[in-house]
Amino acid sequence: MIQSKLNSVYNTLTVSEKLVADYIIKNRGQLKTITSYQLAKSLKVGQSTVIRFSQKLGYKSFRELLSEISIESDNIFSREDIEIKESTLTTNEKIAAQYIDITNLTTQANKPETIDEVVNCLYNANKIVSFGVGNSNLFAEYFANQLITMGIEVFTSSNAHTVLSKLIRMKKGDLLFLFSESGQSKDIVRAAKTAKTHDVTVITLTKTTKNPLHPYSDILLKTVNYENDTRLNVTTIRCSQLCLIDMLTLNLLKKDFKFYKSNIDESKKLLESSLVSKKR
Repeated sequence: MIQSKLNSVYNTLTVSEKLVADYIIKNRGQLKTITSYQLAKSLKVGQSTVIRFSQKLGYKSFRELLSEISIESDNIFSREDIEIKESTLTTNEKIAAQYIDITNLTTQANKPETIDEVVNCLYNANKIVSFGVGNSNLFAEYFANQLITMGIEVFTSSNAHTVLSKLIRMKKGDLLFLFSESGQSKDIVRAAKTAKTHDVTVITLTKTTKNPLHPYSDILLKTVNYENDTRLNVTTIRCSQLCLIDMLTLNLLKKDFKFYKSNIDESKKLLESSLVSKKR
């Protein structure tokens, strides 16, 4: 878990904070008794740098960070990328371990209160638009389909002009749900700006590090994005987005289980009858 947290924030660290991170990785077996003052003196950085670094990883203090390191095994610091000559078992174990870490980090990054707030927005919204660009559009469509199956009317399109045309006709009480890994897509930011001018609530699902989409977000859902580019990272980075979608749809299901479940069952029956017709 420590290595995963480091990966997710490493590129956002200052030069001094990276010194702390590198030291922890290289000297993990010698950290049990060291204090933040001693580490700062050894690295010739301020003690506040060590404390700030710990807080960026989600810990209240440097001591709390060391406590977690002490109870984790050494293999959490192994290289996470896929090696060409490694066994299938090793590759599978790396993928499984990273999926677990990503879902845990996603859960930690998004408080239950935030999930509840988004669920209430979905439940009470008059109109909902789900939008993403490129690969993120796949998740915008998937999310929309999940809601539609539950009986909720949602508009989604990969065409930015179509989405903008929809947004200018929306108003207070409506909801725009944006998917963006980087938060820097011009079409996504433009959609957010347009929604804000029409008093539409904007919920964004994007990475935790500050990006152009953050200022336009009424509610921010944080995805875990390992900023170091590895083959393993490319194949598992979407796990955080899927985890959040499931958190939202399943918690929404609980709001009116009987109603949503009946719609889901009806959708399944329609699908089954359609498949039977095609076989004939």
